[in-house]
Amino acid sequence: TSTATMWCLYALSQAPEIQTKLRDELFTLETETPTMDELNSLPYLDAVVRETLRVHAPVPTTIRVAMKDDVIPVSEPFVDRYGQVQDSIK
Repeated sequence: TSTATMWCLYALSQAPEIQTKLRDELFTLETETPTMDELNSLPYLDAVVRETLRVHAPVPTTIRVAMKDDVIPVSEPFVDRYGQVQDSIK
């Protein structure tokens, strides 16, 4: 969360026109302690947050490991390079 917040603040500091537009939208709220529903109703805030997470992802890569092998069935059996007949591909 802190990394994403830092990148968002950095990006806003580099684009004053976006910062101004976001500030104007935030000033439409009638309270200084908005609820999540009120924050979720702000489309420009949502766009800024989503774009920040897209461009500066806090977790840039995720290593994925297959938990089981996939088996792809084939329409007709075939003979592999070892001379064995196969009806699927692992």
